[in-house]
Amino acid sequence: MSGGAKIPFNIIDTALSSLKNSQSFINSGMDIATKTALDLVESFNDEEDVNSMEKVMLEFAAMDRSLNNYIRAFEETVNQVKREKPEIIPDLENLVQEKLTTIENKNSDSDLKSNEKYMYFMDQLKEMKKQCKSDLKKKKIL
Repeated sequence: MSGGAKIPFNIIDTALSSLKNSQSFINSGMDIATKTALDLVESFNDEEDVNSMEKVMLEFAAMDRSLNNYIRAFEETVNQVKREKPEIIPDLENLVQEKLTTIENKNSDSDLKSNEKYMYFMDQLKEMKKQCKSDLKKKKIL
């Protein structure tokens, strides 16, 4: 077959777009977890409850990283196939899995704490705790 195998890239692009759209669900979850944790601090709930929200944020950060890794592996594999235009359609699923494994092998747990939304969460939490302590001191003075 001249010009390489015909791969339905429009279908692949649609699937990739759907994956990227699911990112908004993770972001929404992280926003909700942040607001919940701040409410817990503001209402002087148990520190354990607030810490559990930090764990939830780390889980969201892990989901975010996994999704981004998969999207990256998917995009890199598709772009490689588009460039190479192979005569025989390769096993895209296997190629993506190989690329994903390579990417994931570079992951570390400390990466999760550098997630932008997680860092924002921790900053907001710190500020809210500081503000609540200050408010509590003012109430004791009055």
